Amino acid sequence: MKRSKTASLVVMGLSPLFISACDDTQKSQQEFVSVEACVQAGVPDISCEDAHDRASSDAMRFATHYSSEALCDNDYDQSTCVETEDDNGNRYWFPAMSAFLIARVMHGSQVSYFPAGPVYRKRDHHDYSPRYGSVYAGGGSGGWHSVPADEVAGEGDTASRGGFGGGDEGGHS
Repeated sequence: MKRSKTASLVVMGLSPLFISACDDTQKSQQEFVSVEACVQAGVPDISCEDAHDRASSDAMRFATHYSSEALCDNDYDQSTCVETEDDNGNRYWFPAMSAFLIARVMHGSQVSYFPAGPVYRKRDHHDYSPRYGSVYAGGGSGGWHSVPADEVAGEGDTASRGGFGGGDEGGHS
């Protein structure tokens, strides 16, 4: 009797491993410099427009803020630093968005796309995402790059923001 309980517990403990081994979900992301480049890569128009619009609206909020143009220029090309003023009249500089990321989640024959945030071009010509850190360079021509499941925007963000149907982060098929 004791042996069968132990065997049951072992099987129950290994179940998640067996289930995850059968998961055929593939996650990847790609950087695009324009909505047109995104659409030309085969992503639906609405997904490209949504990813671009969300990245554009998040660009100033997620960008590093600098107290002077010179400090911004040290990290980013001079032509990319933008000056702005907050509600209190304080001036600061931040890099302009150079591209946007879109995540693709493929589960079997179903493909969904999710906005994945703005991208900024550093002075060393490496692309940077506040959400993911360094991003491969390619400006949309580099193709889809596989990433670990926990590094793709979309499904997990939807669940962590209050469940499905929350409306904050959603994908398009």
